[in-house]
Amino acid sequence: MRRILACAAAAAALLAAAGLTAAAQSSPVAIQSCTIVRAQRAGPPLFWYPWGPIVTAGAPVVDGVRIVYVNHRNVAADRVAFVVDYREDRQRIIDVGTFSPNVTIDHSFGNFSGDAFLGSRPNTCAVRAARFVDGTVWRPALPSS
Repeated sequence: MRRILACAAAAAALLAAAGLTAAAQSSPVAIQSCTIVRAQRAGPPLFWYPWGPIVTAGAPVVDGVRIVYVNHRNVAADRVAFVVDYREDRQRIIDVGTFSPNVTIDHSFGNFSGDAFLGSRPNTCAVRAARFVDGTVWRPALPSS
């Protein structure tokens, strides 16, 4: 009897893990666009002046990153974590707030500011995690080895 219960418990655990992996692979938060913003040099000095990098006049620099995304889950998210790689510099960005279902969120962040501008497309831009107001958390499945 113990052996049957142990086998049944193991089978249930395997089925639950398989279902969890399949659910974790598709992100409930979809990135619509991810753009590196070029600083506009007309006007007052950039916000990091005089503590930031010294930039040659006319040299293009980054003024942040803009991420547009949608929460497709039927419950509001309250924290979304992204990872953005630009010029082989990988940075984590965490957006905190209340992000209602099926509403386009358009936020800009100061990451990469002051770096040399080498185009508006980052190497990668991905959702790393999302927390929802009901207490659930989504993370992508770990790659199988």
